[in-house]
Amino acid sequence: MTTIRQDELTAFMAGAGVDQWGVAACPPSPWPFAPGLPFAISLGIRIRPSIIAEVVTGPTPAYFAEYERLNARLREVSEGLATWLRDHGAVAEPIQPTGSPDPAFTLWTDARVFPHKTAATQAGLGWIGKTALLVSPRLGPRLRLATVFTDAELPVGEPVTEGRCGSCRRCVDACPAEAGRDVTWTAGMARAELLDVFACERQCDSYVDTVGGGVCGICIAVCPFGRGLDDGVLQTPAP
Repeated sequence: MTTIRQDELTAFMAGAGVDQWGVAACPPSPWPFAPGLPFAISLGIRIRPSIIAEVVTGPTPAYFAEYERLNARLREVSEGLATWLRDHGAVAEPIQPTGSPDPAFTLWTDARVFPHKTAATQAGLGWIGKTALLVSPRLGPRLRLATVFTDAELPVGEPVTEGRCGSCRRCVDACPAEAGRDVTWTAGMARAELLDVFACERQCDSYVDTVGGGVCGICIAVCPFGRGLDDGVLQTPAP
C-alpha cells in the first residue's frame, strides 16, 4: 500500500482551490456504487456567497451557472487528484460530482450513483441536515462535493454519525415543496426518512424553464451554518 505524505496532499488541495477535504476509511464491504478501495478522499468547493444570497424565493440563472461551474471544476480536480495519486504509485478512482442524471433514468431517485455525502460524513466534514444536505460547521451546506477512492494510506478523519441541527428547522420551513420531515439524521438512515425526494425533485424540475436546469437551492440559502462568509477570504462563521 502506498503512503502519501500529508503535507504533499495538503499542498495539492490548496493549489487546486479545494475549500474543505478529508479522508474516510471505507468499510470492508464497499458502499453501494463505490469501488472496492480502502480510502475515500472527500473534496468540497464552496458556492460563492454572493450568488447563493440571491436565492430567496427560488433559484436564479446565476445559481444554476454556479452549480454547473462547480461541477466542472470538481470533475477537473478529482481527475487531477487521481492522476497525482497514480503518479505517486497509488491506485485511484475518481467519482464525479452529482450532476444531471443519466438520460436512461427519468427520476433522480432511480439514478444509481455513489452519494458523496456518505464519504464526507465519514471523513468528518459535517453531518446531514433536515433536508438531506451535507452541513459543514464552517461552510454550512454551501459547497459541492466529489470523491476520489484510493489505496494510498492516509490519516482518516473522525466520522460524524448524527445531526447537529438541534431544534433549527429553517430549511424545512422554507422548502416550497414541504419535502423536509424535520428529522434528526443518524448515520445509516435512509434519505427517504429525512426528505420526500420525489417532492424535492418535482420542485427542482419546475425551475428548468426559468433557470435552465433542475436546481433549487432555497434550503442551502436559508441555513444559518456557513454564514459570515464573503467572496474573498473565508471569515469565521457566527455560531
